Amino acid sequence: MGQLQSDYERIAALDTELLFINPEDLDQTRDFVAKSKVTREALSFRVLADPDRAIPTKFKIQKSTDKGTEVIPTAFIIDKEGVLRFKYVGSDPFDRPSTDSLVEILGMIEG
Repeated sequence: MGQLQSDYERIAALDTELLFINPEDLDQTRDFVAKSKVTREALSFRVLADPDRAIPTKFKIQKSTDKGTEVIPTAFIIDKEGVLRFKYVGSDPFDRPSTDSLVEILGMIEG
């Protein structure tokens, strides 16, 4: 969360909106933000709760484990017309694309 906040200006400079979707209820999402050491007031982007896991279900980014269903960390780039232009599915909770990679992809999309 803190890294996203640090990189937000670079992403926003490309006329891009950043959303963070947490597959938990609102209270758990608030706790998650609080533990990230970034105050809600300091966040430059929206953090959304998805307790029904509608996004992971729609985009098939969850897997069954011996502990239940686990959401796979994923980054999406969706253009202004709502078309999915990029999808990165992580292999573990810490596997995410770098900001440099996302900025490069955004630049290619904007043309």
